This record gives sequence, structure tokens and C-alpha cells, in this order.
Amino acid sequence: MAKKAPLKKKNAKRRIQNTRSSFIWPLLLVLILVATLGGTAYFIFLSPGTAKISQARKAALKTGAEPSPIYQPIKPQIAYEEDALPELKIESAPRKTPQITANGKPRLALIIDDMGNRQQLGQQLIELDLLLSFAILPFTPHAHSLMEMAHAKNREILLHLPMEATSDKWDPGPGALTTAMTGRAIKAQVRKDLEDIPYAVGVNNHMGSKFTSNTEAMRAALAPIKSRNLFFLDSITIASSVAYKEAKALDIKTGRRDVFIDNEQDEAKIKAQLVRLVTIAKKHGSAIGIGHPYPATIAILEKEGAWLSEQVQLVSISSLME
Repeated sequence: MAKKAPLKKKNAKRRIQNTRSSFIWPLLLVLILVATLGGTAYFIFLSPGTAKISQARKAALKTGAEPSPIYQPIKPQIAYEEDALPELKIESAPRKTPQITANGKPRLALIIDDMGNRQQLGQQLIELDLLLSFAILPFTPHAHSLMEMAHAKNREILLHLPMEATSDKWDPGPGALTTAMTGRAIKAQVRKDLEDIPYAVGVNNHMGSKFTSNTEAMRAALAPIKSRNLFFLDSITIASSVAYKEAKALDIKTGRRDVFIDNEQDEAKIKAQLVRLVTIAKKHGSAIGIGHPYPATIAILEKEGAWLSEQVQLVSISSLME
């Protein structure tokens, strides 16, 4: 009979353990369920930035700047040019051949860069009663629709070729060329970018302060352009650019821009840059200007379009390539 006591103790311990288990497992399940529901509710209703993203998307829809499904810009706002650009001064060189038209006016080509990200602003520029040329960024959300609109109005189209900047904070966008790429990779990417903008009659660089300063990289980028008999316009985003020189060496029709008209988005300053551009055209017989799809730029071109047409003969960019 004395042996039964330890057995009773063992049975009592088992009953206590079973009782604890019967409470622990349901408690764990409840905790897991609560955590799951809480996490779901957090991400749906309280997730940081959700409201901001929604508001940003609504604003983008209103302005025609809906983000591309292919490419999401790194920066919160679309960057058209590099920060050092406003201080960059380029001395225009005399043209090799006379450019004055039969009516005695100098010729002026005005290109609108960075088309493709904003539908509404791009469409407003295309609809202006001015002979503008349009440089379109590849793989952007509205590249194809704006390209078709410009083509329908017999406006010249350029591939606005994204290239590496000197600072990593400037993201040239999809289809960009970098100096780290091999020559073969650069050529392949240029071909892909050209295929995305099939109406392009020429090419100019988007950003590219680092890339256009690299002779070997520029030679590789220019090879597919030469094979398609296209021209290359050096946007000159840095004074050390070799793009124009290398295009000349490869016997590619080429040119250089004279003035960026809207580095500062102020109507009075844009008008002053237009006056400067016209002055250069009158001095050398022709000039090349570059603008961007800014509301202030559109406003000035609407207001000063008649004055501009009185001063110069607006021409397509290809007619000024040498």
C-alpha cells in the first residue's frame, strides 16, 4: 500500500500539466489571431504615408503626371536637368554656312526636352501654333501618345537619350546609359531606346554630364546613331562634353544648343532668355534653344509666340545640323 503514494503524486502532476496545456494552446492561438488582425488593420488604415501617396496620385492625375507602370522615379518630383546647369555658360560659335532665310530673318530651332512624363503639359506644347521640335524620353508613361500627336502635326521628334550625371542624386530615368556599362551594352541600350521612339530623326542627351565627358562611352553611344543615319545634338549639360567633337569625328550630322530658356521657372526670366536666344540667332544667322514642359514656359510661348515669329524664322532642328 505504501507504493501507491508516489503513483498518486505522478497522476496529480500529469493532471496539472494537462490543465496548463489546455489553457496555453488556446491562448497562443488567440494571441496569433489578434496580432494578425492588428497588423492587417495597421497597414490598411494606419500605415505611414498611405494618405500622402493617395493625395499625390490624385494630384498627378489632375496634372497628367500619373506615374509610369514601367518606371517609378527615384525623386518625388520629375527632375529635368542637373543642378549645376543654370551656372553653365556656353559661348556660341559662328556657323560654317550662312543661315539667313530668304526673308532676311535668322533661323531658330526651339526644342522641348523631356517630353513623356506629363500628358497635359506635353499636349499643350504640341498644340501651340509654333514650329517646335520635341525630344521624348524613352519608356515614359506618355511617350507614345505624345509622339503620335507631334508626328501628326509634322513636328520633328528626337530621342531624348538618358545619360549618367556626375552626381548619383540625379536619376536620368529608364533606358539610361552609364559609364560603367561595356561598349556592347551601351550600343544595345541605345538601340532599345531608339526602338521605343521610332519616329526619331535625331538624338540629344538628357542630363549626361558624366557620360558625355567620357570619350570611349560617347563613341559607343554614337555608333548606333550613325548606323541609322540620325543626327546628334549635344545639349551641353557640362562644359567638358566631348559629344559634339566625337559626333563630328564619326561624320555624324551634329550641333550644339545655345541657350536653355527655362532654367529658372519665372516668366520674366524665360522671356529674357528668349531675347538672348534671338540675339545669338541674329549675330550668327541661326541659334538652337532648349525648353521644357513647364507651365511658365508654355505661358511665355503663348504670349510671345507672335513676337518670336517676327524676329526669327522658326525651323525644325534637323535643318541646323551640320
